[in-house]
Amino acid sequence: MKIINRNVIQRLFPLHIYERGLKYYHEDRVRGLSYNRHEEAWFAEVEGTEDYYVDIQFNEINDGKVKTYCECPAFDSYKSCKHIVAVLLKISDQRVPNRFDEKITTQFLDGILSSQRSTHFEMEKIPMMVEYYVKLEHNNKIWLELKTGVEHRYVIRNVREFLEHVLNNEAHFFTNRFSFDPELHYFLQQDIQILEMLQSFIQTGDIFTDRGYYSENAYDKRLFLVPPIAFFQLIELLKERSTTVEIGKSFYQGMEIVKDALPFDFKVAHDDKKELVLQVEGFKEIKYFTPYKMIFSAGVFYFPNDDQLKVMNQIKRFGVASQELPISTETADLFFSEVLPVLKKVSHVEISDQVTDEIIELPLRAKMYLQKNEEAILGKLSYHYGTYEIDPFAKRKEKDVIIIRDVETEQLIMNLIEHSNFHYNGKELYIKMTNDEEVYDFLYHILPILDQHVELFLTSEIQSLIVETEPTPSTTVNVQTGTNLLEIGFDISGVDDDEVKAMIQAVIEKKRFYRLNSGALVSLEGDEYRSMQRFFDDLHIKGKDVQDGNVTVPVYRGAQIDELIETKKSYDPSFRKLLHQLKSPDEQVFDIPENLQASLRQYQEIGYQWFKSLSEYHLGGILADDMGLGKTLQTITYLLSEPSDKLHLVIVPSSVIYNWRNECQKFAPDLKVAVITGSPEEREQLMNQAKEANVWITSYGTVRQDVNYYKEMKFQTLILDEAQYIKNYATKTSKAIREIVAEKRFALSGTPIENSLDELWAIFQVILPGLMPGQKEFRQLGPGKIASLTRPFILRRLKEEVLTELPEKIETVHVSELTKEQKELYVGYLQELQEVTSASIAANNFQQNRMKILAGLTRLRQLCCHPSLFIENYEGKSGKLDELMESVQTMIENGKRMLIFSQFTSMHDLIINELEKLNIDYFYLHGQTPSKDRVEMSEAFNNGEKNVFLISLRAGGTGLNLTGADTVILYDLWWNPAVEDQAAGRAHRFGQKNVVQVIRYITEGTIEEKIYQLQQRKRELIDQVIKPGETMLSSLSEDDVRELLSI
Repeated sequence: MKIINRNVIQRLFPLHIYERGLKYYHEDRVRGLSYNRHEEAWFAEVEGTEDYYVDIQFNEINDGKVKTYCECPAFDSYKSCKHIVAVLLKISDQRVPNRFDEKITTQFLDGILSSQRSTHFEMEKIPMMVEYYVKLEHNNKIWLELKTGVEHRYVIRNVREFLEHVLNNEAHFFTNRFSFDPELHYFLQQDIQILEMLQSFIQTGDIFTDRGYYSENAYDKRLFLVPPIAFFQLIELLKERSTTVEIGKSFYQGMEIVKDALPFDFKVAHDDKKELVLQVEGFKEIKYFTPYKMIFSAGVFYFPNDDQLKVMNQIKRFGVASQELPISTETADLFFSEVLPVLKKVSHVEISDQVTDEIIELPLRAKMYLQKNEEAILGKLSYHYGTYEIDPFAKRKEKDVIIIRDVETEQLIMNLIEHSNFHYNGKELYIKMTNDEEVYDFLYHILPILDQHVELFLTSEIQSLIVETEPTPSTTVNVQTGTNLLEIGFDISGVDDDEVKAMIQAVIEKKRFYRLNSGALVSLEGDEYRSMQRFFDDLHIKGKDVQDGNVTVPVYRGAQIDELIETKKSYDPSFRKLLHQLKSPDEQVFDIPENLQASLRQYQEIGYQWFKSLSEYHLGGILADDMGLGKTLQTITYLLSEPSDKLHLVIVPSSVIYNWRNECQKFAPDLKVAVITGSPEEREQLMNQAKEANVWITSYGTVRQDVNYYKEMKFQTLILDEAQYIKNYATKTSKAIREIVAEKRFALSGTPIENSLDELWAIFQVILPGLMPGQKEFRQLGPGKIASLTRPFILRRLKEEVLTELPEKIETVHVSELTKEQKELYVGYLQELQEVTSASIAANNFQQNRMKILAGLTRLRQLCCHPSLFIENYEGKSGKLDELMESVQTMIENGKRMLIFSQFTSMHDLIINELEKLNIDYFYLHGQTPSKDRVEMSEAFNNGEKNVFLISLRAGGTGLNLTGADTVILYDLWWNPAVEDQAAGRAHRFGQKNVVQVIRYITEGTIEEKIYQLQQRKRELIDQVIKPGETMLSSLSEDDVRELLSI
């Protein structure tokens, strides 16, 4: 068996080394081949220029390691040579020595192959030298030619092919005598960087020629046309390499680069006729390559900056370089003042001594004289340089001197003159006195700026047009005795009383100035007058509303007025007290009724003080405390504090009407309470019998029917519990309640905004009509402005802020999966709805199909809950329901008591059916549950009876105290997260002793995930108005629907 095959040897070495070794083998130059069993090595001598000793050792073959050695210089440099090849070929003729078994032979072959490959890869390659030739042509093109090789430089005949081969690590043929072999040769990194740059020019198509980089003739293939966009970047690299620059018949070795400079100078002197001339020296010797923004001169590449290029282009355009440019007497000042500074910035300028003696350089003193006649303001402007006076509107006459003028300041002054509406009649400047706007602009806008650059000389007539001391407005606010009005008075210092009203009228009309009877103009553009304009705008005050400098506004504008007034202000004690009570209800000291049968917490005492503070000024507001903080108790405390002979009307949802009665009897038994409910006849009888009561409690549903009765009465206080019931301004209920006469009106709601800011506006139309602007204007207000308007009239506290001892509420999301049957139904309905919605949007009739689309969204949500909610005879299962029941069993086993909310009554039926199968007792409260039964069920559950309480999401959102539960399960998501918060608040409220866990069931990969994400995002707007606020989802926009359906 042979030790090594020749094909293996051939693969181990570069072709040229193998061929030379093969030649030595055939010439029988290998002598004395022997094998040492102990060292497991082959030894031989190879005849060459000298006799070289070769050693190939296998003593570490078991580790796959083989050592080769040769005495020749090539091996010393490259760890590989033709002598080793010749010896290996000789070894290949031998048979396996006795000591070699088949396994060892295989290891030997692998080892030597690995050794030689390693030797091959690690051998030192021969560097390729590159020479670059930059060819500058007079047609504004720059070419690059390359030569490369080892000992001899070969012209690269096709640049594109060369770059592709070299950069792809492929061989490239030059001649029959030489080829580039990536196994043997390499390019220095500096050259590789240049070659990669050239290749990128080709790939990105940065082509600067009509035909492209390459034409069809062979000569063009040798040349690379350099694109202007990359020229500077390229030659920055070329300057460090072996480069020759060729232009015409001239050659330059190496590259010198100069930035921000020009290779020529300027000289200003007199010619033979004693006339001033500008000369350009050295320009004729340069070559300007316009596309490259480069100048080549005497072997140097100049790259001027933009300013230098502009001058360069002007020199070429007007042919200044070929002849002297004359400088006339009329243009001498202009040249030395404007042109010469530019030339000095771009290059060296030499000025002859004779010319220097004629130059005067002194600072500018500009003067302007202003006077007035009956028709106009007249002005005369002049420039002074030492003793020389220049009329800017006339030609210069002096010929013996050259004045270096302050052109920048002169131009600034002239710009101000032009913008001042001055006219020039050939002799002087003038502004007609008949145009007050132009006179005002000049006196108050132009003149102060002119004063910074010009010495002004004003006659007394001009000075009389400007007030000596700026009139300052001031404001006073008083509370009118016995009314709900504030009297606001205005005064302006330095202005006669008979002119104040006219001046205020000018402010209201947003005039920029006012002309006093004296003729002086007063500017109304200062901050204080602007603040007055905002004051009048925000309070909708018109000129006719101001009487003798005074205006009256409702008292509820107090806090708003204080924020708006930015002038000097004076408040009477009553108004200061009002502001203090509005801004700091926690600092008030209204006595808590002694007959109250409850102990108020600190925050509840503050709520009571807030009620009383507003009530003292016949104002109302919204108590927007978080659910479970005792809004009812705070309100009852307030009602108990009011005179007992006054009648109060409390309007509540029908579901909590008896809750209110019970709370009143419990906490304020001295209140005489009448519940107005039942049939129309029964309600009429109850109202007739309730003459002695001082608190009437009725529902929103019945008050609408009985409004004709109520509007004939006068109530001391109107209380609206769960005021979101009147969130729609256009409903009959809202309209009916607005007809009820009450001195003070308060709303209670943990969610005063459920769907839009319009709901807050609608509530305030009831409790403080007039506070808000009309609905159209209100919609233009930003959240910050709305918050500023309503801040004194909304009191909002969160449970986590005031009930520090309240157990934690933990909110989690339980993700369930659709069953196979559910998924098939869901995907089918989703695709159908996506098609319908996309078609509606494309046809621009989304609103017309809105109800159909929203119904489709409801179908998708029902499929997530259980398909049988709308698909008859569905016999499959629901993944969510299965997981719910499994969780319910586990929770009950662990001693948990839970509320289960769903908005679909049919879903309750399905859940009840599963509970009964498991013999689990439950309470069930829905929209048709009588109020008395609601109270009884709640009390029984809180006393420990049964562990499961099923509730309709909407029916259970108000008036329930279910602190007996420690777990709240939201089986399906409601569009409005505020409703979900209310549901969770049934358990997480004052009186709760346990940590409450709120679990939202969401089906993976469905619309429920989208709804949840949308809920979280849409809270932010309302947070800016009511802290922390809720959000709106029931009014879905087209964009919302797109997102929900992934359209």
